[in-house]
Amino acid sequence: MKIAIPDDYQDAVRMLDCFQKLNEQQVVISREHISDPEVLAARLQGVEALVLIRERTPIIEALLARLPDLHLIVQTGKRAPHIDL
Repeated sequence: MKIAIPDDYQDAVRMLDCFQKLNEQQVVISREHISDPEVLAARLQGVEALVLIRERTPIIEALLARLPDLHLIVQTGKRAPHIDL
């Protein structure tokens, strides 16, 4: 499975013990914030799962429409006002 973890500014995800569970998956971690939905969509092509860190990455309808392979969105934190359902 191709998994993307955008906006990991501190490169902290790799240090988590649970990250080892993804060893057999194709994981793409991005440390920089991409605010342009077109650029973000291009970077996320082929991604099947997104792991979001809090509200750092807005997931708008136009972005979702450009990610046909995306099947799962999960995030850290309790709230998800940044995901357009």
